[in-house]
Amino acid sequence: MTILSGVRPRTLILSVAPVAIGGAAAVEYIETHIGQYSPYICAPERTPCGTYHFHRTAIPWLPTLQLVIWLLCLIVAVFMQIAANFANDYSDGIRGTDDARAESSPSATSAPTRLVASGTDPGLVLRFAGGSAFIACLSGVILTALTRQWWFIAVGVACLVAGWFYVGGKHPYGYRGLGGVAVFVFFGLVATLGTQYAMIGRLTPLGIVGAISAGASACAVLGINNLRDIESDTAAGKLTLAVRIGPKAARSLIAVETWASVVMAGIGSALCHSTLGMCGTILAGSVAALLTYSIFAPDDDSDFRAMFRQAVELSGSLALTYLLCTLHF
Repeated sequence: MTILSGVRPRTLILSVAPVAIGGAAAVEYIETHIGQYSPYICAPERTPCGTYHFHRTAIPWLPTLQLVIWLLCLIVAVFMQIAANFANDYSDGIRGTDDARAESSPSATSAPTRLVASGTDPGLVLRFAGGSAFIACLSGVILTALTRQWWFIAVGVACLVAGWFYVGGKHPYGYRGLGGVAVFVFFGLVATLGTQYAMIGRLTPLGIVGAISAGASACAVLGINNLRDIESDTAAGKLTLAVRIGPKAARSLIAVETWASVVMAGIGSALCHSTLGMCGTILAGSVAALLTYSIFAPDDDSDFRAMFRQAVELSGSLALTYLLCTLHF
């Protein structure tokens, strides 16, 4: 297998979705408060008549500066996740947790293979983790300079520390059933609200609802992965939440997280009085219904690949829902 498989491209929607949602919440605020910008939000130039001129982009009502900030947030989030993916592969690989996920393992058909477990040089995997983290940090520094919100640096450091100690270090919190908490915080609250704040300098009810929606759907993806790996994680001493509460309760929790994300999207659409947003919510609900059916399939019939695909589609449909909320006709 190639080193680039460690990027885990199918999982990257988990970092794209919250940034899309946070950006959508920022755009919605800009749209509904047009003509009431602060200098921080748009960096406008005042004309003699006291009105503002804005440098527009192809996206309606979105000033150029905010578009650049949005893109930088996306780069930071994606490469931070890639760095975490490589770091997790490295740490689990050298611990032996991923031994059942080598290319030669019989169980490799049900769970994606991992680099270190398949014989890739651990040092190379660690270097790719460092390189990805460097790109994320460089983009974060530029973002901080543009927004002049210097405390963003502390947030970035927290993200790096959380990514490493998830399964790295002597006492990884991912081995103690706390992975879901970290996923909700960083893939939900931090990524979504951080994006919105970077773009407009404030948080809004739509942003908060969107953060909960993004965090819940990301937790559902993690729950599916942990449900699939219960046997191998138990054998390796990795006490994920699924291992601690058992498969039956784990399935119920995934279902709750799935529908919580959809309900939040519905609330967000209602806050915006958006018909298109409600259409997006219906789409997300349809995906959630399919996922729920798969979640409660008998163990012998469980298709974890299908469950994972549906959970990823749910994250994508949620992001689409919030983006639709910004369209007004």
